[in-house]
Amino acid sequence: MPPFPDAPNPETAGSPQEFQILLKYIFDHRGLDCRQYKPSYLRRRIGVRMRATATERYLDYLQRLKRDPEEYARLLNDLTINVTEFFRDPDVYQAIRDKVLPALFDYKRAKRSNTVRIWSAGCATGEEPYSISMLLLDFLTRLPDRDFWVVRITATDLDERSLQTARRGWYPSVNVLAGMQAERFFHPEKEGWRVSEEVAHAVKFHRADLMNMPPYRFLDMVFCRNVLIYFERDMQAKLLALFHASLRRDGFLVLGKSEAIIGTVGTGFEPVLRRERVYRKSEEALPLPGEGRARVRPGNGAGGRLGPTTSREHKA
Repeated sequence: MPPFPDAPNPETAGSPQEFQILLKYIFDHRGLDCRQYKPSYLRRRIGVRMRATATERYLDYLQRLKRDPEEYARLLNDLTINVTEFFRDPDVYQAIRDKVLPALFDYKRAKRSNTVRIWSAGCATGEEPYSISMLLLDFLTRLPDRDFWVVRITATDLDERSLQTARRGWYPSVNVLAGMQAERFFHPEKEGWRVSEEVAHAVKFHRADLMNMPPYRFLDMVFCRNVLIYFERDMQAKLLALFHASLRRDGFLVLGKSEAIIGTVGTGFEPVLRRERVYRKSEEALPLPGEGRARVRPGNGAGGRLGPTTSREHKA
């Protein structure tokens, strides 16, 4: 069988061992776990970038990555196909609903706190934070004390145009998890769908640069999916320190399925659901640049809420 049109020529590109050396280099320097992809897909997508950069061999392309950091971004865009959709990777959301949220709410009850605080970092056009809001609404319907709870979701991104789309809350197509009813969370409008007020009420959008912002405080969960892979290792460490400082004790961090925290020792996080890339904050303290800066706490004008507006909020 001839090679796929976009794939490198197997006779000239290099041996399987050289291909693995390239993949290991990508993992070591960006944390992109290529094992989730089929080898044929990887060769096709990497082949696109090899042709674009006029390189024929895997090891030559590795050297190109070393010389040109911007090529990483182009490669990652081709590999991850930067899809933005509601409930991307449904199995991750299902695992959070079934395994993480029960533990989270038990913790809040033990602390006599009724406020759940979540941050969607790198929220793009809003599908992720709205998915989180729907997930929480669906979960709360199963609780006998559902009227007691208040959920605040802060969503940030650097791109103001994406945030404008998110704030509008209108999308040409939508999807929900199995067992959910889309009509509960969306209303048909102008050949598309608008997020319901119940879903949107919990979410507040803000423009923020992850590399230059103070941490939030006492968050229960941080979602930062398919963002870390775009940064060098030192910047990834800085982001992990930011998330660590933002989370309360035993708070949860959710990464993208193609991402991984390499060696949890020294990162301040321990894996809870390895396959779904869910981590828990450990007690290990991490240094964070700018510790003396002012803090912003969701719940003090930084996030929306789910639940009755008359509910009394207890400090986490």
